[in-house]
Amino acid sequence: MIKKISIKQISKYTILLLIVFLFYLFPEKESYSLDQSVSKKMKSNYYDIYLMDKNGYISKTNVQVSSNKTNKMIDELIEILTIDGKYQDKIPNGFTPVIPTDTKLLNKEINDNTLTLNFSKELLETKEEMEEKIIESIIYTMTSLNDINSVKIKVEGNDLNKLPKSGKILNNNLTRDFGINKTYDITDIKNVTKVTIYYSGKTNDDKSYYIPVTKYMNSNEDKIKIIIDELTSKISYESNLMSYLNYNTKLLDYSFNEDQLDLNFNEYLFDNQENKKVLEEVIYSISYSIMDSYEVSKINFFVNNQEI
Repeated sequence: MIKKISIKQISKYTILLLIVFLFYLFPEKESYSLDQSVSKKMKSNYYDIYLMDKNGYISKTNVQVSSNKTNKMIDELIEILTIDGKYQDKIPNGFTPVIPTDTKLLNKEINDNTLTLNFSKELLETKEEMEEKIIESIIYTMTSLNDINSVKIKVEGNDLNKLPKSGKILNNNLTRDFGINKTYDITDIKNVTKVTIYYSGKTNDDKSYYIPVTKYMNSNEDKIKIIIDELTSKISYESNLMSYLNYNTKLLDYSFNEDQLDLNFNEYLFDNQENKKVLEEVIYSISYSIMDSYEVSKINFFVNNQEI
């Protein structure tokens, strides 16, 4: 009898050890938590930067910087944005900088949430098609830093009021209203709506990044509805812009609560109806797009009035 009990106990311990071994051998896949906030600062010393991807889009990725002091971060980020800059080893695979070689940041100043950057004349030594991309890259990278809402650009001490090759007029204070990767679908100069939508991209090593596209269109709809309609459109699949949002997804309703926004979708928001999961790319594409259009600090997702 004792022998039988001992054999059973040994068998149980053997099975438990086997289970523990299997957990170590095949660790559980890390899941994405919807409680994670979409913030400017990704994680310790990693900050957003807008570089050019392989398809020529100015795209949102992130790089590690050496300091958490704003002045030093600005210097380092500008160096990373500069072709042949001294921090080229920090550029993620599949991206390229846009500021012309040998451009120097002569000085900078922060005043009332506005960053003034004074560059050397090399900033303007570029092709016409790159002029706006350089400005977009600088604006979006610098306004990703905390407490910087706008940028003034100077060249050799003089305000840059016009791009020399394209002739495009620049505002004195540049904000994200300048747009990025702009597209135009306008048939009437009235009722023009501008909205920036973040699509998904994949690097050669299968890492996700995000491509903001500012679209100018004739529409009377709220920007939230335009964002969801564009992300569920089949048309995006025909270009280099990807959206992982199922085209059957519907935004049922939405509501603002102070600085928070509640979005209520139908069940097609889920990537998998069985495990009730939402893809990380879907969450970030929607969140980044809305946060570029509305002053909200948090977005809450619901499916058929049930928070997820």
